[in-house]
Amino acid sequence: MKEKYGSKNLDHLGIVSQICDEIGIVEIIDKLIPPEQSMKLSHGECIKLMVINGLGFTSRPLYLEAQFFSSRAVDRFLKKQCEGGAINDDRLRRTLNEIFAFGCDPLFASISSQAALRFGVCKKFRHLDSTSMQVHGEYEKSEGTKLVTFGYSKDHRPDLKQFMIYLMSSQDGDVPLLAKTVAGNTSDKKLFQERLKELQQQIQEGEDSYFVADSALYTQNTIKEISSSMRWITHVPDTLMEAKQMKQYVSELEPLCSGYAGKEFTSEYGGVKQRWLLVHSDQARLREEKTLKKRIEQEKQQALKDLRSWSRTDFDCEKDARETLLRWGKKLKYHVLNEMTISSKKTKQGKGRPKADATTSYRYRITATALKEDVARINNDLRAKGRFIIATNELDSTRLTSQDLLHNYKGQQSVERGFRFLKEPAFMTSSVFLKSQKRIVALAMVMCLCLLVYMIAQRYLRHRLEQARTFIPNQLGKKTRTPTMRWIFQLFEGVHVLIHRTRSKIKEHVLNMNPIRRHILAVLGPPFEKIYSNR
Repeated sequence: MKEKYGSKNLDHLGIVSQICDEIGIVEIIDKLIPPEQSMKLSHGECIKLMVINGLGFTSRPLYLEAQFFSSRAVDRFLKKQCEGGAINDDRLRRTLNEIFAFGCDPLFASISSQAALRFGVCKKFRHLDSTSMQVHGEYEKSEGTKLVTFGYSKDHRPDLKQFMIYLMSSQDGDVPLLAKTVAGNTSDKKLFQERLKELQQQIQEGEDSYFVADSALYTQNTIKEISSSMRWITHVPDTLMEAKQMKQYVSELEPLCSGYAGKEFTSEYGGVKQRWLLVHSDQARLREEKTLKKRIEQEKQQALKDLRSWSRTDFDCEKDARETLLRWGKKLKYHVLNEMTISSKKTKQGKGRPKADATTSYRYRITATALKEDVARINNDLRAKGRFIIATNELDSTRLTSQDLLHNYKGQQSVERGFRFLKEPAFMTSSVFLKSQKRIVALAMVMCLCLLVYMIAQRYLRHRLEQARTFIPNQLGKKTRTPTMRWIFQLFEGVHVLIHRTRSKIKEHVLNMNPIRRHILAVLGPPFEKIYSNR
């Protein structure tokens, strides 16, 4: 046998693989869904490979996953020899079917619970939100599964069908704790009420935790139903009359932190005793004031256009012209009619020269109008700009101060960052190529697992950097202890495994390992160094 050489891509996927092992993804899935003896790859191993593919950021659909792994160091990922042909689209589809049959929600919850336990994730503040995922094409109608449909699009694409993903994430590290895929036309208010009702049964007495969500949580029925067993923090809808008045007329706010001021009130909306914190944000004020000025100018230009149209319209009488213009003026939000002039002109009936006894008729037109800004209404709107109200049923201000209330509500960005990750164009577009809605549900869970692995990896690396009191260079070459995992993945681009086969043995040598890469692996720990070691 002649000596043979080959190579496999390792890149950052070794880190992804080891984080999957640290969480215990394969073990949990294989315990809950035992593989058959004839299987070359267990269900847990298939899901792990899907996560590795998803975090490869190649935009490669599911039916090309075998092609993706043909050039990757699969033996290192699975820690065993993987025969050619073991990874194929049929095997992966069957795994998705089994995952759906078992139940995607409880499976994800089992994995995320173990991840939170092993990595010490604090679950005191849990953030809830949902987002829509757009898809193209036609999908098979599965009995009992109505997932892909038209609905309110949060991405402003009402022309596309969609499904929705609900997430509950920890404020500590943005780690997803729960994930659920629901139909594209599901109401946020209904979804939050159902999910929080389910969570009530899981909360242990005396548990120190808060559930944080946007204004979809704040309905009379929802807060009345959950307030006896859980504590919550949410945004009060701007549509409530009490909230509108408070935002416009309350003054003398006290400083909370840099750029923010606020004042606390009590409320019993929905029959639930609660604290309201009226917050003013300097940054939001500037942003919303700029938007308001833009809307005022847009209304002005449209109004002038409408007035030019009215000036070319004939009316039967002066009263009709005046009433029509007044009705139109009432629709203006930021302007009022300052003056109007209506002129008349004689019109003849029929052809030819009018007879001496012919009746004189007149037509009326609006010949002059003037607009001015409604200063009182504009100032009224301006007073509310940059203000919002946060509510909580935590009545003890020593346990949750006004500053804590604001800080932890702003942590809602944790789940929003997760949604941005899931909607990344280069991330796992395979969902749009699956025709079975059941498999889309299962694949959506895999997408959320990718998010879990990514966030756990990022949190773990930052924690290890802090512990070791060391740094790594960021994109600008400056020292940082809070790198994004995407940057770390980019730093590992170009790492390959050179495979040297002889008659007696196989040697593997990892190429392109530089000092920065070795330093990162040393910070992560020996298991990560091992996967990038020569063999």
